[in-house]
Amino acid sequence: MVKKSYLFVCSTQYAILNSINIVLSDKKKYNGKTDIVIFHQTNDIKNLSEKIKKNKIFENIYDFPFINKKNAFYLFLLLAFPSVFLSRLCLNKKSLDLLKNKYKIIIAQSQLYAALFKAINKNAVAFLLEDGVSSYTSRTSDINRRSFFFRLANKTFLRRVLIADIKGHLLYKPEMYCGEKGFIAKLPEHKVKNRNIYNRIFKYIDNDLYNSHQFIYLGAPYYGLKLLMSNPSDADSGIEERCKILVDDAMKALKKRSFVYRIHPIEKIEKSYYEEFCILDNCKNMWEMECQNTITNDHVLMSFFSTAAFSPKIIYDKEPYVIFLHKITGFNFFNADSLIYRLQSMYSNPKKVMQPENAKELSTILKDLELKNKIR
Repeated sequence: MVKKSYLFVCSTQYAILNSINIVLSDKKKYNGKTDIVIFHQTNDIKNLSEKIKKNKIFENIYDFPFINKKNAFYLFLLLAFPSVFLSRLCLNKKSLDLLKNKYKIIIAQSQLYAALFKAINKNAVAFLLEDGVSSYTSRTSDINRRSFFFRLANKTFLRRVLIADIKGHLLYKPEMYCGEKGFIAKLPEHKVKNRNIYNRIFKYIDNDLYNSHQFIYLGAPYYGLKLLMSNPSDADSGIEERCKILVDDAMKALKKRSFVYRIHPIEKIEKSYYEEFCILDNCKNMWEMECQNTITNDHVLMSFFSTAAFSPKIIYDKEPYVIFLHKITGFNFFNADSLIYRLQSMYSNPKKVMQPENAKELSTILKDLELKNKIR
């Protein structure tokens, strides 16, 4: 048996993008030695898997149904008997090949995935791969912030499996990390020569939307804001409606320009209402691909506290204006102050990253930006 070097384990487009970037950054190092496991979180991920196969970036691609939302007992059995369950769940004919103890390094987007495949590759070293701004905090490895099942299983014989002996984190901007210090390696920068490959794999559709509009609201379901708070139980029942009114009024405040509303994949909105005062992004390109192709230093991104607002700087070293709205809610968001401070410190002009504390201050910021000559 030939011992492979690397196994990537992902279920999101962002983690898959980062995995591809690692391999393309040094083809000689990874060629013929690298496989990837893709959990089909959505149909888009399933289709993406097929595109990756056609581009032959990885030697083997193993497809699995999404397991994260299974009940606690199911996950318990999966972690207790990984070889048995993974062989049955794998959607590929070569599933048994995956189960051999042959990988030296496992690079996974989550603690759960790392633990699962480390259990059948006991001698492998496991790393956590960047998968959003939470990767820059202790949230991904802090047992106390994990699900009830994870915390319960951690108190049983599965503790040694769940901890998975994580060697470290792989991040684009190690200097932005604000979690418990440990081994952190820098992800390779995206090479310009690979842009067409990314556009092809992630099905980028050419458009003029962001070239002709500078103001962008990065949407997110309002109910999800509570999950970002340090103490979600402190939030009252009216916070979702107040946040919606805040955003709507902000987008209506522009006099000569219109906001582009970038709708989150799981966000539900009344499209006919928003079409009256903003432009909806109907292209639905992957946001990271828009950051690569169309977002510039002159764009204005508005969000409560979204990974998407960090992405241009973190991945492509671009410096658009960023307006974070989290302080206006009156609640503390988990690690928001630390992460935003670090983002500001990486900007050549830290003042381009703003945190208004009330609606009036937000309105002033938007009016000032609208009047700037270089904002089209």
